[in-house]
Amino acid sequence: MISRKEHRKLSPASRFFPVLLLTAILLPGCGDSGNEYAELQRESLRYLYYRDGPLPPTPDQDELNRAEAAVDRAPPWERAALQELYPGDVELWAYAIRDSDGDGVHDFRVSDYYGRFLEGDTDLDGDGIDNVLDPRPFESNASERQQLAAAADWANQEESAADIQARLLANHRVLLVNRSANFTPALARAVEDVLTRVYRSIFDDNGTLSTLRIIAAEETALLPTGTEEDTSDFAQVLAATQTMEIYRPGIDAPAAIQLGFLVHEIGHNVQFEMDYDARRQDEIMRRNAFVAEHFHELVAEYGWTTFDYEPDPEAEFTLFRPQYTSPDAYGYLYLEETPEEWADWLADIYAEVGEEAYLSDARLLEYHILGDYSLSGPWEWYSDHLIAYVYIAMLDALKDDCSEPGWQDLRRAFQDDVVRASWPYFRFENARGAPIQDYLAKTFPLDPADVEYLATNYLGEMVALYCQ
Repeated sequence: MISRKEHRKLSPASRFFPVLLLTAILLPGCGDSGNEYAELQRESLRYLYYRDGPLPPTPDQDELNRAEAAVDRAPPWERAALQELYPGDVELWAYAIRDSDGDGVHDFRVSDYYGRFLEGDTDLDGDGIDNVLDPRPFESNASERQQLAAAADWANQEESAADIQARLLANHRVLLVNRSANFTPALARAVEDVLTRVYRSIFDDNGTLSTLRIIAAEETALLPTGTEEDTSDFAQVLAATQTMEIYRPGIDAPAAIQLGFLVHEIGHNVQFEMDYDARRQDEIMRRNAFVAEHFHELVAEYGWTTFDYEPDPEAEFTLFRPQYTSPDAYGYLYLEETPEEWADWLADIYAEVGEEAYLSDARLLEYHILGDYSLSGPWEWYSDHLIAYVYIAMLDALKDDCSEPGWQDLRRAFQDDVVRASWPYFRFENARGAPIQDYLAKTFPLDPADVEYLATNYLGEMVALYCQ
């Protein structure tokens, strides 16, 4: 979608970061004298699939020799990237380029930032058992099929969370898993609420999404290097492995914010489902190449169009698979303007009226602009409108339970005191009257009982305060 370069001029700390495809980016310097992140990079192999999982086999001398030769033969941009991420560390090169079962899909994906290893091939030993369900993911052991690897099973955790994990896996083929961080019972409950109540039209009657298999808890999107970009992300969706990762800010967020970002992220899985088939999924895994005709047709009805341009050949990687880098084949226009042009327009309004009045300015209301991030592309625009759709439905369901002044105070307090505290440049109220909201209401109809449940459980304290 967008790179980890600053995507807006106003708010670096309010990013959602749901990721599909990202533009080519600059790698951070790891130091010419050695790799200061090597220990953390190796440690990331420990929680590829689940907490305290087995480590991959250490490369033998033959594999090291082959890796060194392959890097020497690689295109200069691939060679430079590996040298930047893992300077002189042939063992880490070997992990980065490994394909254990020879199916053309790399065992691991490599974060373009700081070289964290992530899941690549979802069945890297080729035994037909998903890595996260496999007690020995690096050894072919097809005879040992089981529902869930013991290390990933929450049977010994708090009963409510364990029950949720079991239900979501059995009924919807979605596994909640602890990796470098742990789910809280409240976060597990929020996940189940979003799947089974907000997206009831999909998940009712044991429904599933082909594009969602794992929801994992992680401390950070990147290695913990101490920079702001490591700690500001709430969650992201990794299309290649059908995985959502939730990070510390999301784990610790207020309940209503958890509800919101989960609605947003699963909205990305819904988007990907519009164009899903096995062949296309394979291309995402192999090349980060994503085709989205149906999604593009949908958003074109609301002002988003694409334009073609020549992809950068240096964004094409074959020796290893960077997580975010991809050869972009097109860009986006919204109402015939680029996201960069919209960003400049928004920045001018911000400079003119100031932070307090910025998002409620009549010029933004005219276009139902929810914030900077929603104009970075149609993917975020669609998912941000999903948050607004759910929040507005919850507030409107409370209208009869409050006096008119109390309800208006509740609206203002939720927007200004709760939502703004987490996402300073997101105003969901701007969605009222937007044409896309009618589409969302028809596509994801909310059962009145579900809306009442969500309002009570996620706005309950505020309702008690403002709706005496």
